Amino acid sequence: MDQENSVMNAVSNNMPWSLPRRAPGCRLLPAMFILLMVSGCATTYPVNPPLTHIDPDTAYTFQNVVEQSDKGSDVLVMLAFSGGGTRAAAFSYGVLKELSETNMDREGFSNRLSDEVDVITSVSGGSFTAAYFGLYGDRIFEDYEQVFLRRNVQGELTSQVLNPFNWARLLSPYYTRADMATELYDETIFNHADFSDLVDAHGPYVVINATEMTLGVRFQFTQNYASIICSDLSKLPVARAVTASSAVPVLFSPITLVNRAGECGW
Repeated sequence: MDQENSVMNAVSNNMPWSLPRRAPGCRLLPAMFILLMVSGCATTYPVNPPLTHIDPDTAYTFQNVVEQSDKGSDVLVMLAFSGGGTRAAAFSYGVLKELSETNMDREGFSNRLSDEVDVITSVSGGSFTAAYFGLYGDRIFEDYEQVFLRRNVQGELTSQVLNPFNWARLLSPYYTRADMATELYDETIFNHADFSDLVDAHGPYVVINATEMTLGVRFQFTQNYASIICSDLSKLPVARAVTASSAVPVLFSPITLVNRAGECGW
């Protein structure tokens, strides 16, 4: 260090001007250049799979989920879970827990009201609870608080955004903060489940709602809606739909679905 200082002093003493100090931002240019180069090779989130044909026995429709399940009675129970972040998720969870502790006695038949739920329509924070209950049923009363409600999910997302190893992907036009949130939900909450798992779970028919940003109209994650854009919903991760339903504008970019309308003969 002393040798370096003596050289700099000698140079400035022999010249009528001093060498300018390197601007701090210049040191970041090589790193930013490397990140931009790497972002071109960054992993992108897979798009919604195309629909080649519709299998009426496996498609995510009301008929396959509700009419093929045996609830044990002819009572139709439908729930609507609103949005509002974690507070909405907690409120809807409380509703399900109360229903699980309430029995329905009718014509010699007794069952919990939570077992009679046929349809749940949800948006935003309520979609987390609806999807989890649709996939795992009573398991929600055992681990949902630890898996989601009492976790600092926002803090985990912030940590991932601030992680330099993720900067290359975030600089890519094909990977966004919403994609990062989807990956986190997929791995830590929904265990990589897709909509075919919702059919196999024989739980309620969960209708996850989102908004189409261009026209401002509703988009439901059901096969009836997915068929319009020729997409096979059975292979779409449930976490992807939940992210689209709960992604707050500005904080998260919109979820992109590829529109292949007219390519599947629907």
